[in-house]
Amino acid sequence: MRYEFVPANNDSRLDHVGTYKRTVPVSLERMYENALDWEHLPHLHSSSFAAIKMVACGAWGWRARVTSPGGEDSLLELRLDRSCRRWITRNIEGPSQGAEIWTHVFATGERQLDLVIDFFVPNVPAPSRDKVGMAYARAYETLYDEDVWMMSERQRRLDQRLDSIRVKESTQVEVPDASALPVAVVLAGRDFLVNRFADEWVVYPAACPHQLGPLTDPINEQGEVTCPWHGYRFDVRSGRCTLGGSQQLGRVPTVAEKDGTLILTF
Repeated sequence: MRYEFVPANNDSRLDHVGTYKRTVPVSLERMYENALDWEHLPHLHSSSFAAIKMVACGAWGWRARVTSPGGEDSLLELRLDRSCRRWITRNIEGPSQGAEIWTHVFATGERQLDLVIDFFVPNVPAPSRDKVGMAYARAYETLYDEDVWMMSERQRRLDQRLDSIRVKESTQVEVPDASALPVAVVLAGRDFLVNRFADEWVVYPAACPHQLGPLTDPINEQGEVTCPWHGYRFDVRSGRCTLGGSQQLGRVPTVAEKDGTLILTF
C-alpha cells in the first residue's frame, strides 16, 4: 500500500472521519503550484470532475463551481496558507456541503514531501466514519496518482530546459526512419514531434507552452493536438491555440525530405 489511512480517534471531533498519509516525490514549489491549479481538474481528473467554472482566484487560492461526472453541482473553495504549509478545501454548496479537507505538507527532502490530509464530513454517524473516511482516502489515492504524474513530468521538463541552457545544442537533426509516427526528436535543447497530417510532414513541440504538459496524443481530424492536463488545443500547422487563448506553440524547425531521410533545421 502506497498510503496510510488512519481512522478517526474515538475522542476526535464528531465530523472527523479519518486521515490520509502519503509520501510524494515532488518539491514544495510543484505542490503549491498544483494546489492553485484549478484548471486541470476536469482534464486530468475526469473521473471525479466533468466541468469547472471559476468564480474567484488569486494567490490566496480559488473558488469555483464544479460538476461531477454524474451531473451534480458543487461550489468548492481552496485556501492556501503557505506560512502553515497547508491548504483547506471546503464544499460550500452541493451534495457534500460543509465537508472540509485539510492538507498539510512536510518537506522531508529536496523533492520529497509527506502529506497529511484530514477529512471532516458533518453529520456522519460514528459507526460510519471509517467507511466514509476510507471512501475519501481511495478517492485521494487516485487524485494524487494523477497529480504526481503531472508534477513529476513538469519538473522533468523544467530540468531539461535548464540543462539545455548549459550545453550548446545542434540546430539540425536527421530522421532516417519515420515509419512509426510520431517520431520524437531533440533539437536546440527542445523536444519535438514529427508527424503527418493531410499528407504533409508537420513538426510541433512535444510539450504544451502553458505548463509543459505532453502533446503526444494523436492529431485529430481538424489537425489539432490536445494537452491532457488542461485541455488546451493547438493547430499543428499554425501553432495557434484553437480555443482562442494567447498560448502559441512557438517557433519550430523546418522539415525537408531527401532520399527517404527527414532533415529538421532551425
